Amino acid sequence: MRDMKNITPKFGVEYQGEKQLLEFSATELEQLQKIAAERCIVVARDQKMNLDQQADFAHRLGEPYTRPNNPQGVPKELIRVQADENSKFAAGQLWHSDVSSDAEPPGLSMLRIEEAPETGGDTVFADMYQAFDTLSEEMQHFLEPLNALHVPRAHYLFTSGLKRLDDLESSLHPVVRLHPITKRKALFVNAAFVEKIQDLTGRESRSILAMLYDHVAYSVNIQCRVSWHPGTVVFWDNRCVQHFASFDYFPALRRGYRITIRGEKPYGVA
Repeated sequence: MRDMKNITPKFGVEYQGEKQLLEFSATELEQLQKIAAERCIVVARDQKMNLDQQADFAHRLGEPYTRPNNPQGVPKELIRVQADENSKFAAGQLWHSDVSSDAEPPGLSMLRIEEAPETGGDTVFADMYQAFDTLSEEMQHFLEPLNALHVPRAHYLFTSGLKRLDDLESSLHPVVRLHPITKRKALFVNAAFVEKIQDLTGRESRSILAMLYDHVAYSVNIQCRVSWHPGTVVFWDNRCVQHFASFDYFPALRRGYRITIRGEKPYGVA
């Protein structure tokens, strides 16, 4: 697809074409999803889209997650992301991949911001392809056959009080997964959802996970930072990216709407 500018040499692109996302053909949307799989995130600015249009757009991307009991006027396909002067915290304030505790966790997520503070509120993204590639070969070989238990303690349906923890599924996923489109290896453990690496002792699991989480958090060469303005849309592929939302704008308002598209059961390399 033309009109794409790299954010970093290996990670992320920004769409700079004049055509609105709502005008994309099925072929162009398929290309956009492929680019997201290859580059992990796609940023688009100055997008004109209302709530109903965004909900309809979600179905063009795949099967969207839904949120029951949305406020009146907010379609079930949308998850409102908001923090303001009454908020003690904002959603996403730790490194995570969206809803990775599901048996078929999300593929693509899309966040569209309607209101943003003058400064602050950026999201930091980290490339899980590079996170795996920059580990030593010995560590890569050690991690490849392992699985980790993902539990729904950061699931939006639990944190919003709509469901109990026991009502939501937990899942075993490979620590290193193959992306179904690119066939590349990506690290697939995150601090928000992973409870333990299977077949390791508690101490071993905690030590390995702490090392991997530090590796993601402190490897700035595999990260990029996206600033938000009204009309900004960002797509990210949860199979190969983690993100962290900064809450440095209190008491200002930041509001947007996310759609999350169901993926497939992750498979590993061993």
